[in-house]
Amino acid sequence: MHVKYVLLAMAASGAAFYSVGRYGHDVDLAPPAAIRQAMALGDTQQTQALPQIAQAPTNPPAQAPAQPTQKPPAIDESALRYFASQGDRRRMDAELARLRALYPEWQPPADLTSPGSVGDPELERMWKLFSEGKIGEVRAAIAKRSTSDPNWRAPADLVAQLDAAEAGQRLVNASDARQWEQVIRIGTETPALLTCANVDALWRVAEAFVQTGKQERARDAYAYVLTNCNTPGERVGTMQKALATLPEAMVEALLAQERESEFSSIRDELARRRIGRAAEDAKLTVSADDLRRIETLANAAATPDDAILLGFYSLHQNMSAKAETWFRTALSRNGGAKAAEGAVLAFGLNKKYAEAEALGAQWLEAGAANRKAYLDVAASLLTQEPPPKLERAVVERIAKAVDTDRYAPGAASLGWYAYNSGQTAPAERWFDTALSWDRSYEPAAYGLALSRQRVRDRAGLRQVMTEWGKRSERTAALLDRPRLEPAERAATRPAIRQQAELVEPAPARTVHTESARQSARIEGEPQPVERRSATSRPAGGCGSGTTGAAALQQGWCLLNLKRPAAAVEAFEAAMRSGNAKVTADAAAGKAYAKMQQGLTSEASAAAAQANVSPARRAELSAVLLGERFYAQYDARDFAGALVTLSERSRHAPETTDLMLMRGWSYFNLGRYDDASKVFTAIYRANGSAQAMSGLTAIRDITQRNRY
Repeated sequence: MHVKYVLLAMAASGAAFYSVGRYGHDVDLAPPAAIRQAMALGDTQQTQALPQIAQAPTNPPAQAPAQPTQKPPAIDESALRYFASQGDRRRMDAELARLRALYPEWQPPADLTSPGSVGDPELERMWKLFSEGKIGEVRAAIAKRSTSDPNWRAPADLVAQLDAAEAGQRLVNASDARQWEQVIRIGTETPALLTCANVDALWRVAEAFVQTGKQERARDAYAYVLTNCNTPGERVGTMQKALATLPEAMVEALLAQERESEFSSIRDELARRRIGRAAEDAKLTVSADDLRRIETLANAAATPDDAILLGFYSLHQNMSAKAETWFRTALSRNGGAKAAEGAVLAFGLNKKYAEAEALGAQWLEAGAANRKAYLDVAASLLTQEPPPKLERAVVERIAKAVDTDRYAPGAASLGWYAYNSGQTAPAERWFDTALSWDRSYEPAAYGLALSRQRVRDRAGLRQVMTEWGKRSERTAALLDRPRLEPAERAATRPAIRQQAELVEPAPARTVHTESARQSARIEGEPQPVERRSATSRPAGGCGSGTTGAAALQQGWCLLNLKRPAAAVEAFEAAMRSGNAKVTADAAAGKAYAKMQQGLTSEASAAAAQANVSPARRAELSAVLLGERFYAQYDARDFAGALVTLSERSRHAPETTDLMLMRGWSYFNLGRYDDASKVFTAIYRANGSAQAMSGLTAIRDITQRNRY
């Protein structure tokens, strides 16, 4: 049944229904009999019958012969009088509204409770049963009396109300079962349901229209309530229903029927929706009125929701200072994870990286959005120029989060932090780790190439070029850079750091050459470690480590996967096993893991705890001294670096790479003869191009000094 006929039925049985045509246009109403006749027509006939029923004729009709005056219909007031006699004001008012809707010209009696106005005790009992909702018992009582008194007829009003009550229950059942077409059919066939006395039925019919794709019909049902019904709660409830089911434009049109600002809460919610959309799409803006409305609410409230909403809106509209203010307000009102996420982002945009990192660390376990915000702001903190002085705990906290999420951008940022701080060896490892997590990340490849160039690892640099030379113009250009003198090399460092600032946090991986592995063992483990992990662990999984031995194996596996923070935890678990051999191996593993994190002093402490064989201790000492050498070399403490290198030579022979760096240390100290001896020995041994570069540099500078 077309909704216009439903609404016409409501007009006939309700209080002067406002419209049946297009929304907002008044039309003439037909008498109830004509409407019922039209509703009985088929779909085709309905379309044709509507103008005859609902529209006034364009031209004056021909003069019709005079009709005899019809006798006013008899109105059954028994229900009204019964409810009045019982003092049931709510039911009496509902019955009054129903009768006025059915008979607009009718006026209620002045005295509904006068003696004799309800003179049928049996009928009174029926009304009482009806008021108690005992519909079946009323039907039984009517049947019994009709049998005993064939001349008695139940009042039409009582029968109609019984029919309506039963239809209302069927409508509720169909609505609860989401049988939307059935809801519409029941409402159409029972127009007496659709009045202000039963707003819930109107709401359910409107919902059925929405669910069947007839939003305009739903709007008409909601508009009927707003036009004819006066209960404040039902009016606001109607707008809440409309807000939840109709497009915003239709809701705005219904707001025109507001009485004395009764729909302020609806207008508030509409403003929130518009601000929320603009918070997700920076291209959208909202009106000044909407902003003022929600800002007023946010300032007056004790809850964080509106402050969070305004914070994200300001954030996406590039108003980071205002966003920070709103998020601080939300945090002060216990805004939780969402407020913390927004505050971390706002602090980051306002370059308050340290404060952002400290706050974000408190909410790392709150959810993926909070972790993402933390890792991004941590990357910004690490890539500042010049690099900030950070507490060891902060760096470890960032490194652990990066390792847990295998977050390549964070690993790259740790690489840049180390590189810009002059710690080339840890930088190289972080870039390498980043690339192992994301092989497509060009900035990490560039950082790895720069790190290897700084330590003159030409073989390692060319290995990067093999993979990236054709994909990264700036990486390929590193091979074409002219060799610089010491002073010139120092002058290039600020420029290199500026390039680091441009790096996005998300890297890729290359593998060290064997010579680099031998000279900087921190990049992996000793050979036994690699054998153990290769034979006992499948790629991509490291087990659970439920026993001491299993935790030890897990630690080596994690170390091979370049997850040093997780490896430290596994090794520490193994050290608590009580097995002396497991504890000793785990202490050594922890030392390697700390070195892989660039924490040399902690690695030394871990190595000191290890009760290992002399060979293993010599190996650990060589690696630790190698790390100290790289740090001193990067800090341009060439004299100290040479002392450390000599001390290391007592534990392990110097690799070619370390010999080259010894030569460059002599060179930078101006000890050209010593440097020449080292480079000459290397060149004669293997024809190293890097050694020849060193000899050429000595020749160039000594010849220049002669003139």
